[in-house]
Amino acid sequence: MPVSTRTSHRRQSTRRLQPRRPSLHTTRHLEPPDYSRDYADVRRDLTLIAIISSLLFIGVVGLSFVI
Repeated sequence: MPVSTRTSHRRQSTRRLQPRRPSLHTTRHLEPPDYSRDYADVRRDLTLIAIISSLLFIGVVGLSFVI
């Protein structure tokens, strides 16, 4: 059965009325936040902990040879 022009015209018009999906290229690119100043105290504390633990480990190894 052939499709009438009325039906085909109606189908074409419904396709045109559908909203367009936004393309992926139109999204805004946000810069990542800079946390370096927020974590400066944490970094300093961690380096201090690393230095103290290294000195204590060296002390334990040194005492194992003496005792």
